[in-house]
Amino acid sequence: MAMKFKLVTRKNMGPDQEEVPEKIYAQMVCGDYVPFDEFVEEVADSSGVGSAGVKAVIDRTVVVLVRHMQHGRRVQVGDLGHFRYNFGSEGVPDEKSFATNMIREPKVRFFPGKALRVAKSRTSFEKIALDDKAEENGGGSGGDRPEIE
Repeated sequence: MAMKFKLVTRKNMGPDQEEVPEKIYAQMVCGDYVPFDEFVEEVADSSGVGSAGVKAVIDRTVVVLVRHMQHGRRVQVGDLGHFRYNFGSEGVPDEKSFATNMIREPKVRFFPGKALRVAKSRTSFEKIALDDKAEENGGGSGGDRPEIE
């Protein structure tokens, strides 16, 4: 199945913004949300392991992953891929001027494994019409974000 997108107009931030102040870009339209419990049940049904076992393993995986990443390690999680922290800091003119509070909060970097990279490269796309957009949003008038009443 193809990933759906819509076209949106946004301010042009590129070098040609003087000549073309706005450009049209593709924006992904998210599909259904898969809650964690549903995901766990599906993994359990196809693996012969109970849902409690699957959830326990995923929960413990997060604990161990965080522990290793906090020590600056890259963590390979099988065919899923590997995780690591990445951070930057403000620049200073000399080493004496540097303080650790200049380091920005780390970001989690994920590098997908081969199966995810192959799946990503084989993705197809489908433009939705305005009528499809209304159906995707339950007939509402909003965008791809939930509306709060």
